[in-house]
Amino acid sequence: MSIKETAVVWFKAARAPFLVVSFIPSVLAGLIARYHGSFDALLFGVVTLGVVMAHSAADFVDDYFDFRKGNLGNKEKQFHDSPLIDGRVRPGQVMAAALVCVAIAAGTGIYAFSKAGTPVLWMMGLGGFIVFFYTSPPFKLNYRGLGETALLVAFGPMIVWGVYFVLNPRFAIEPLLASLPLGIFTMNVGLVSNTFDHDDDVKSGKRTFPVRFGQARAVRLLLVGSIAAYAVILVGVAAGAMTPWALVALAGSPLAIAVVRETSLFADTSHYTRAMSKAIALTSATGILLCVAYGVAGWMR
Repeated sequence: MSIKETAVVWFKAARAPFLVVSFIPSVLAGLIARYHGSFDALLFGVVTLGVVMAHSAADFVDDYFDFRKGNLGNKEKQFHDSPLIDGRVRPGQVMAAALVCVAIAAGTGIYAFSKAGTPVLWMMGLGGFIVFFYTSPPFKLNYRGLGETALLVAFGPMIVWGVYFVLNPRFAIEPLLASLPLGIFTMNVGLVSNTFDHDDDVKSGKRTFPVRFGQARAVRLLLVGSIAAYAVILVGVAAGAMTPWALVALAGSPLAIAVVRETSLFADTSHYTRAMSKAIALTSATGILLCVAYGVAGWMR
């Protein structure tokens, strides 16, 4: 393959477009830290690189073990044109790429530890656990009904509050509250995927929420989660714990309704791509809107 072809193959293998799901929460954390008067551009850049590399490592590990187990589900319908599935990269190459990403993430974590202290080690440990054991044995979180919860924690509080803490080493409620809508909506991406993958997951022994409790209840959880995400923003603003500008994130509510509506049609898998695209768009849009809110709030302060 030419250099260009190789780059395209690994761009797809790394699920590069989906890395925005971890990049946006990190940016939000930086903007909240700046709003609170504590921002180091170099430290922010290093930590954000680590966050994105950890996310990429998790995706590589997820693909590797799903491929080895033969549980590919409907990955093509998730816009995942996987070079691993069609043989353009080998499983060993995917695992090697995962280890490279982990090494980069670990290096940035050590730098963050030198700046913010021991709590960073605990966050690195939890993050590393989720990266390696979301799909892989012996814990296989996503096979034991803990995958959705892991997504909420990893892409919500761990990134937003964690990056904020590195930039401003103290406990603060605002980044924690701001992290919850992003965590919930990212969890919903996994929930949508698992709802449509129900039959394949039953065959492979993957005990996701829809497998354990049914697809209809998974749709209800999508609805309840969406309501809870917006309730956090409303309560946070009303209590003075979040900037009033955060209310702009409510503009994404029609998209949240669309996600629930599309997923409720799970019996027809032709709705899979539309449901996933809307779910991914929702978590990205919510993150961008919150970034705008804290960007404006910081500029006006």
